Amino acid sequence: MRVLHVCTSIDPSTGGPANVLARLARVQAEQGGHDVQVITADEPAAVQSLTGHLGGATLDAAGPMRGPFAKGAHTAERVEARLAAGIDVVHIHGLWQHAPHCAAAKARKAGVPYIFRPCGMLDPWSLNQGRLKKKVFLALVGKRDLNRAAALHYTTATEKQLVAPMRLTPRAYVIPNGLDWGEFETLPDRGVFRARYGIGDRTLVVFLSRVHHKKGLDLLLPAFSRVPDRMAMLAIVGPGETSYVEQLRCEAARLGIGDRVVITGMLSGLSRLEALRDADLFCLPSYQENFGVSVIEALGVGTPVLISDQVNIHREVAAAGVGEVVPCHVEPLALRLTALLADRARMDQMAAAARPWVVQTFRWDAIAAEIDSMYAQVCVGVTTEPSP
Repeated sequence: MRVLHVCTSIDPSTGGPANVLARLARVQAEQGGHDVQVITADEPAAVQSLTGHLGGATLDAAGPMRGPFAKGAHTAERVEARLAAGIDVVHIHGLWQHAPHCAAAKARKAGVPYIFRPCGMLDPWSLNQGRLKKKVFLALVGKRDLNRAAALHYTTATEKQLVAPMRLTPRAYVIPNGLDWGEFETLPDRGVFRARYGIGDRTLVVFLSRVHHKKGLDLLLPAFSRVPDRMAMLAIVGPGETSYVEQLRCEAARLGIGDRVVITGMLSGLSRLEALRDADLFCLPSYQENFGVSVIEALGVGTPVLISDQVNIHREVAAAGVGEVVPCHVEPLALRLTALLADRARMDQMAAAARPWVVQTFRWDAIAAEIDSMYAQVCVGVTTEPSP
């Protein structure tokens, strides 16, 4: 099958949509045998080093980006050219910028079915950020493009439920994000991350995600300051704007935990696995999280998790017994942090269940097969509603 993916950016520092797309495209090309093309609005020189992450998929960076909607200078012509050369299905990732809607319009004109993966951008929390602009955008462009899609691809049942009030008309598929198990099958030795940052054998809580206000770090820092273990360490791992990172450093100092908070910046590949491997507990108290790939990665190395009830995979995590869930407030987060870090038996129980659950549920090869089935149904115009 000839598949065209379109996303504003493939740069991993931009967050989940880019990272998921890169892994999906690689699996589809290398294991699925598909002809996979990826078009983004990135500046070519900025993402040249990322082509290896796509394996057998082809990357066409159509930037540079311009204007408030990150319009790629050559996006329209590149999408048109790919469609003219022959594409069976267009898979669009994201919503609020130029590339997704350019691809939708070009696909409709060419008579090629397209699928939208909203990436959590239609969740109520996301819609309330810049609410007026998004309301206008949906009225003028967004809802039309969504409703004319051949399908909508949600990654959790919770995401689908949150979007239901919009009454979008395309068929809805719930297919989760995945994990390349080959990367997790042989884990790094314990202690590497701890040695690098001078943590030693102290209790370690790790946050790994984009360092952004929606990730709940304004909850995690004061909650961590209330943990009775005054030797415990918190590592904040991920890319973030310099001004916000400095704000976090100042807040940690104000709370009296500046010497117990390590901010590493972005870690990728083996380095991020070393951080997760050395953690006693992974914590992600986000105000909104469409899926939470880093949650699955932590569980994939056998580290139990504590997440907010706004991480859309929280019901599955709780049901599997591999983590615990709290509301987005400092007090309950502090109480659960304290209780879990003091209960080694509970932590060990969750850790033991983590890797078996991940390998059974989130392997990319199995998930790619589900996506192939979605493509096949879309391409032949199946009219029956798929199971959620």
